[in-house]
Amino acid sequence: MPTLEDSLERYDLCRQVVAEPNPARRAEVLSQVRSLIEEERRRPQPPETCSYLRVAEMVLDFLEETLNSRSPERIQ
Repeated sequence: MPTLEDSLERYDLCRQVVAEPNPARRAEVLSQVRSLIEEERRRPQPPETCSYLRVAEMVLDFLEETLNSRSPERIQ
């Protein structure tokens, strides 16, 4: 079973989080990436990997807030 860092498709999903201009599509991609992180968490992991997964989740939270606050629909 490939790990999160081994999959090019998963890397492309991560790039789409930032590059996707459509907020609805970006929300879909964020959800997919969060699911992948959860999938990784369910596997036995060394403690440092668990920490990296938590940091990845926090980065996604930050990106989601930042990108959503810059969406044209939210700027009035």
